[in-house]
Amino acid sequence: MRSLRDVADLFPKARDAGLTPDDVTASRSRFGANRLTPLPKEPIWKKFLEKFNEPIIKILLAASLLKIVVDLFEASPVAGGVALAAVIGVLVAAGFVKALGEWVPSILFGLAALLVGVTVLIGHPSYEGLAVMVAVALATGVAFYSEYRSDNEFEKLNATKDAVQVKVTRGGNIHAIGLEDVVVGDLVVLEMGDEIPADGRIVRANELMLDQSLMTGESEPVKKTAARDTDTADGPEQPGCVYRGTQVVDGVGLMVVANVGDDTMIGQIARRLGGEPEGEEPEGEGEAVTAEGRVQQKLTISKAATPLQQKLEVLAGLISKVGYIAAVAIFVALLARGLFVGEVRWPGAGEDFSSVLLGSIRALLSYFVYMVIIVVVAVPEGLPMSVTVSLALAMRKMTRANALVRQLVATETIGSATVICSDKTGTLTQNKMTVSRVALGGVVADRELAGHTAAAGTPLGWLVLN
Repeated sequence: MRSLRDVADLFPKARDAGLTPDDVTASRSRFGANRLTPLPKEPIWKKFLEKFNEPIIKILLAASLLKIVVDLFEASPVAGGVALAAVIGVLVAAGFVKALGEWVPSILFGLAALLVGVTVLIGHPSYEGLAVMVAVALATGVAFYSEYRSDNEFEKLNATKDAVQVKVTRGGNIHAIGLEDVVVGDLVVLEMGDEIPADGRIVRANELMLDQSLMTGESEPVKKTAARDTDTADGPEQPGCVYRGTQVVDGVGLMVVANVGDDTMIGQIARRLGGEPEGEEPEGEGEAVTAEGRVQQKLTISKAATPLQQKLEVLAGLISKVGYIAAVAIFVALLARGLFVGEVRWPGAGEDFSSVLLGSIRALLSYFVYMVIIVVVAVPEGLPMSVTVSLALAMRKMTRANALVRQLVATETIGSATVICSDKTGTLTQNKMTVSRVALGGVVADRELAGHTAAAGTPLGWLVLN
């Protein structure tokens, strides 16, 4: 972090009257805007393919492939054998190649689509297999669209969360500017409740207390005092240094901005997060890793499960267990019925072995499809996601009403709030004082009564209205 002397060498009047318009232009062209490089986003195609990795989708894919392979065996034993070998080959390859594991469901979906095309070409189309594939496509498409819509809402919220106003002194006057408009050398006014807009050094402080938990993990506020011109040491532990993203919890002060954008401490951590290969842990001590996690949570809208979502996940799990038990019970009942009526049996003497075996496999497959239908209908896997989408839309609606909310849990909490307590004038009021009662010459009158007397030109009425 630059020292106060370094900033003074660049902008001699910054510490006293703030920057001039020419100084602001020069500072922005030399050091850049106070903008952080966005964290990398996961590609859309990858998000879509990940939808095939859901348990229900895997069950549907298994049912579809079994049906298609059986239909191919009925049409041509050679085609059926090749199809079965292809399916087994994909599964074996996934067992040896670890990186291939998460993509197996999407690969099997593509293989199933190819095999359906083969059944059409040989004149024996697998309509049931195609129907299950359509169900898979619809399920993954709806899940992907819901998540995509939710992510868009979060991105819109993330884009507005930095649109906060910062009070700076420029040319001897205080101005309110956007967070990204802060430049090196700006003289920033700090008050209780403000967020530090950039890294800098304190030049004046009056009982200034900061919450530095973002950087240090410590929840106790830290007192900050004015730094000396010759101070070159930096770090959250230095009493004269403040860092972007920390909060003013008490007192007032003035700071001179020393670093902006990616040159801030939070910007450097964000760049490390953006440059890490996927799946690798960030290097460094445990405290540094914790700091990076906190910064990542700071720079993104948290999508952690809310209490309502957690309860719904428990409910969905309970319903799922009941659905699985019912599906297995139905499969066992159908199997018992098939064995009793002869739908499932071992080929007897003099019978065509392949035709009887294929008939039994077809019957077992139909039982399995019934079981899959029960599971798909009974398991409410989209219930928590629907709540996420609803809360994200609520956050977006609140943002349009100038009520910025960063966390899903806050939206849920606000929706259930019945009493709001406030101990600070201006939080829920206009922060403007008004006259309610006036005393003049021994005469005491309410504002409304005094206003009526103004028509008569009395001094009391004139005093209230002016």
